[in-house]
Amino acid sequence: MSLGTTLAGSGASLFATVAVAHALAVISPGPDLAVVTRQTLAHGRRAGVLTALGIAAGISFHVAYGLFGLAFAIERFPALLTVLQLIGAALLLWIGWGAIRAQPLADPSTLPADDAARAAAGDFSIGLATNLLNVKAMLFFVALCSALITGATPLAFKFGMGVWMIVTTGIWFSFVAWTLGHPAIRRRLLRVGHWIDRVMGALLIVLGIGMLASVLRGG
Repeated sequence: MSLGTTLAGSGASLFATVAVAHALAVISPGPDLAVVTRQTLAHGRRAGVLTALGIAAGISFHVAYGLFGLAFAIERFPALLTVLQLIGAALLLWIGWGAIRAQPLADPSTLPADDAARAAAGDFSIGLATNLLNVKAMLFFVALCSALITGATPLAFKFGMGVWMIVTTGIWFSFVAWTLGHPAIRRRLLRVGHWIDRVMGALLIVLGIGMLASVLRGG
């Protein structure tokens, strides 16, 4: 077996390991899923997909931390992590508070149209901010990439891995938004939409309180 074949096999194994770990993290319930679900049910497919794209954009920053050695900022300035946690917790609490106050639709049998008048930048920004301020996501990428990818890893491999994680994140959450935004599915869900909103809001508030508790405990 040639050296090239050995390296190729090692690279494929590493890629598969990182890809599986990332996939499990992305599909697990958390702030990103809760926000995409809420945006889609409340404002339609377009809003949900734009929120998903914002989340994917946020992933690019986490990828940079993990793959290209920018984690030193947190190591040298530990207060930065605390600031991010506080801002992130405030964002989750704010979105959650709005969600738990959701009211039943006057006519749940009527499907609200996608709100095309909404600014695309607003939905995108909600997804971006939610992901950027998700400190657990940041730490996940730093830990994963630090453990599996060394300085000797080729730049092309790091770039390819980064693109893979960004694209698959966008595809997954766009799929969630597209599915939940299907008229028939959305119509059925909207019959109990205010309860879904309230549950998602409660989840976001619990996550926000958890982040605040982590800061108060000192980590």
